[in-house]
Amino acid sequence: MSKYKNNFLKNLHYLSLDVVVGAVISSWMFWQIPDGMTKPNLPALLILGICTWIIYILDRLLDNIKSNPKDTRHQFHFQYQYYLQITIIILFIIAFILVFFLPIRVIYFGIGLSVFLIIYFIILKETSQKANYQYFKEIFTAILYTLSVVGSAFSMKQNLGVIDYLVGFNFFLLVHQSILIFSFHEAKLYPETKNLASKLGSKNCTYLIISICSFIIFCNIFDASLITKKVLFIETLMTICSVLTYIFQAKLTKNESYRWIGEMVFWLPILLIFF
Repeated sequence: MSKYKNNFLKNLHYLSLDVVVGAVISSWMFWQIPDGMTKPNLPALLILGICTWIIYILDRLLDNIKSNPKDTRHQFHFQYQYYLQITIIILFIIAFILVFFLPIRVIYFGIGLSVFLIIYFIILKETSQKANYQYFKEIFTAILYTLSVVGSAFSMKQNLGVIDYLVGFNFFLLVHQSILIFSFHEAKLYPETKNLASKLGSKNCTYLIISICSFIIFCNIFDASLITKKVLFIETLMTICSVLTYIFQAKLTKNESYRWIGEMVFWLPILLIFF
């Protein structure tokens, strides 16, 4: 029974469902800004989760076309690629139906994001054989993820202040920091891997990861609404937890524990419920 449970949880992780949950919870947090009174739009959150899942599945499938699967996650997608392709089609149909229940401002934002997404995948396809492919991909993944999570919520806001946008920018830094830490661990596990961490080197990775953490902590000094202060505090917890996964790399690299812990960092915004 225990073995079945562990395999089930591993499959959920390989499917990136922990990432999907993190994206929805994080977006819910940004819907609370600036007054904490705004009710999130449920169809918008559902579409965000669905589209995040589609992108992650499609990203792995495209990686497997470019090269043979190296890690367990890509091997899982390679083994079940037929079922995953069917899943993408079903998810797309559900998302299309939900579009009719979205506010018009979110629809406009979604159209703009879809154009960006198409350009993103075209560029990935054109650069897939070039040396800088992986570096480009990691940076734009952070941008795309942030736009999806923060932008869908902020598209409905008309009274945001500078600090509110700073909180959104901090989220981009958090995503970038997380991806960089993942890249660092992957470079350790697979020395032949070419990614942003291997390009920057261990020393520069450390500087960048600590700098992002320091900047987000520093932002807590700014005056803001109560809910925005709470979001800043949660972002501080998130960046500290991410840094800890970097500090204790020797213990977390085994069995890729760093990845599921790092992805669940984006579940921390649920703490808003309790304070």
